[in-house]
Amino acid sequence: MKITIVGAGAIGGILGAHLVRAGHDITFVEAQREHVQAIRENGLKVSGEADFVVHPRILLPEEVNEPLETVLLAVKARHTAPALEPLAKHLTPGGYVLSLQNGLEEYKIARIVGEERTVGAFLTFGGHYVQPGEVSFGGTGSFCIGEMDGRTTPRLNELEQVLSALQPIKVTDNIFGFLWGKAAVGAVYFATALVSEDVPDIFDRLEYRGVLGSLAGEVVKVCQAEGVVCEVIDGFDPKIFAMAEPPEGAVNACWQAQKIYWYKHDQRRTGVWRDLAIHRRPTEVNEIVGPVVQRAQEKSIAVPRLECLVRLIKEAERGERELTLANLDELRELDRQLGQMGSN
Repeated sequence: MKITIVGAGAIGGILGAHLVRAGHDITFVEAQREHVQAIRENGLKVSGEADFVVHPRILLPEEVNEPLETVLLAVKARHTAPALEPLAKHLTPGGYVLSLQNGLEEYKIARIVGEERTVGAFLTFGGHYVQPGEVSFGGTGSFCIGEMDGRTTPRLNELEQVLSALQPIKVTDNIFGFLWGKAAVGAVYFATALVSEDVPDIFDRLEYRGVLGSLAGEVVKVCQAEGVVCEVIDGFDPKIFAMAEPPEGAVNACWQAQKIYWYKHDQRRTGVWRDLAIHRRPTEVNEIVGPVVQRAQEKSIAVPRLECLVRLIKEAERGERELTLANLDELRELDRQLGQMGSN
């Protein structure tokens, strides 16, 4: 299998480096010139939970002029179309694109290359970009792949074998259940990114668990309207938070599972928080939470908490909000008011 990985940052770089080390035919396509130059000169270093260097073939986007068979798309969601559209013409008749991204990008990819050439992936292994030529592996998580229509196909079975160079892979007939479930957890993570504290410490603040769960619940309601059944994400069951009266034991189990997940990784804060606090750059809120809000509006489903979350994140992106608990307080007050309205 000849694999082209578009994006050599955290996710693409970590997975691709493991595949190179396992002896697979890998070519990276990366737009950041400093990163490309560093990899060409010194190799791609993986640090953190792993420590090794590989020397892969890497191209700038404008240097791609060859047939593409299996494309792993690992760019930020806001870069999906700009990265993929110029490459789509190079796909072979049997070629396809596997999304390794956050959000519901499979829908977008299918519009560009066709549904039959789109494969979905859900992953929660940790990592981040360190500097040109280096990515840090934060530890394993979940990793599922699936066809858009739920079929089990030969290419899925082949991908399962190849991608297991990083960690065990699961083939699923409900990839959108995992993607929507991750979107629900993602809404929670966006909220935690509004505070400069470690995620497990925020989860320990019991006064905020209610509104965090309500954010997940709003995503689930939209998911259910789409006819999709949300899957459990690393022990966190988003469906619990869409119930009128969720069982307390099940709620506590969800938060405990999240704490266990985070304590397994060397990084205790999200990439969203790093975007806001360190890199001072736009987040993926428009591409991850935005499509959920849009689909909710199309189906006349009220998602006021998600809408407020998007507003708070955008204000933080513009430097109009400090990353403090006051942001969660604002979300919690809205949640309280909506709860009172619902009880009248």
